[in-house]
Amino acid sequence: MYELTIERQFAAAHKLENYAGPCARLHGHNYRVLVTFRGATLDESGFLMDFAALKSLCDTVLDDLDHQYLNDHAAFAGRNPTAEAIAHYLFQQIRAAAADLPAQVWAVTVYESPTSAVTYREE
Repeated sequence: MYELTIERQFAAAHKLENYAGPCARLHGHNYRVLVTFRGATLDESGFLMDFAALKSLCDTVLDDLDHQYLNDHAAFAGRNPTAEAIAHYLFQQIRAAAADLPAQVWAVTVYESPTSAVTYREE
């Protein structure tokens, strides 16, 4: 089994409701996103998938969140747009976008700061 990981970024604002801390106030992050794809079969050129194609696919999904106020985004209606919720949402959206590809999304890691990250995967 091969694993291929790409890194992308987006910027967005949010606030955390029912949270006793500074993140209850409006603030923003420059999110760093790692997306890992898995597959067993290489193509005739010896690739699992072209990095550029996967970056483009992920950018299409991330564009929906970029420079948005996440609390107003439909994906987070009724829940806080935490790093956990963002990782889960991105996993689902990228999995759907990559459904017909030979490599499937395996994990999505969302860094909300250089030292704090959440990973979502379904096993």
